[in-house]
Amino acid sequence: MNAQQLLARLQDASPQGPLDRLAALVVEHELSQPLETLFPPPLLARAMKAALEGWLASDTADRELASAIEHLHQQLTQDKRTVREAVPPELSKGLAELAARRYSPDRTLVLSVLDRPPVRALARGLLLNVLIEFSRKVSAPVTENRIAKGFSGLARFATEQAKSSGGALGGIASALSDEIERQVEKRARDFTDSALSGIFQQLADALTDPSRASEQAEMRVALLEGVLGLSLERLGRELSRVDVPGGAVVVRKSLSQWLASSHATAELEGWLTRAMERDGKRPVREVLGAIGLLDTFQKLGQEALRDRLAPIVASEPFARWLEELTR
Repeated sequence: MNAQQLLARLQDASPQGPLDRLAALVVEHELSQPLETLFPPPLLARAMKAALEGWLASDTADRELASAIEHLHQQLTQDKRTVREAVPPELSKGLAELAARRYSPDRTLVLSVLDRPPVRALARGLLLNVLIEFSRKVSAPVTENRIAKGFSGLARFATEQAKSSGGALGGIASALSDEIERQVEKRARDFTDSALSGIFQQLADALTDPSRASEQAEMRVALLEGVLGLSLERLGRELSRVDVPGGAVVVRKSLSQWLASSHATAELEGWLTRAMERDGKRPVREVLGAIGLLDTFQKLGQEALRDRLAPIVASEPFARWLEELTR
């Protein structure tokens, strides 16, 4: 068989033709390799580091990212659907079923997330404002009476006189009232500081108590309903408020500093090695078979490889290479 005849046979793209069988042989060979052989952590680590360095060195990466976000923003702001309408109904139903499952997280974990200084500061401010506002509303109508009851007969007389006087007596009554208000605010602050730990503890109890698992599930479902009810148009407006270029600058700076360190490649390799610790020695076929994906990967891999090989086999450089081999 000369080179022209061999080339004609290789270019046969029919099912079970030479090219199809070649693609199947390559896929079968790859599937028989151990996972860590097909995806060696050292090579993957270097490839990931090189890819990140290439992105960081790009002058156009930030502009492309901003352009992609802007395009997404335009699409969302023109879409009148809600998230529920945009998401396949089967997925929405599955998410609702997941949210409704009985699950109570670990109490220590919840506290470690909730009871942080910024969260505590926010909660303190909110609680303090509520207490002070409440104390003002309750005490405002009877301030003069409270002042009169708290002091001597002379002060009581002065207070009564202050009701009809805008002079010095009125100033004394006002000063006494201000002092009481300051005392109320101080006590409110002291109470708030002492109450915060108890509030966080009770909140953690409510979120982690297995006996309240049904209530916790109802809360998760309600939160999901709120998210699914959001309009895509509104999400698009929120997206426009995100400083994507500024965020990208921060990410690029952090990554650049990390990649410039002497331990970046070793850390990447360590993460990948740990990820393959359980299955790295197993053949890829066995790993895929265990999760029900072997047939899918075989078929898709064979089709993809055949489609990639076909234009190569049909190219002029391949024909010349084949001609040289058969001389």
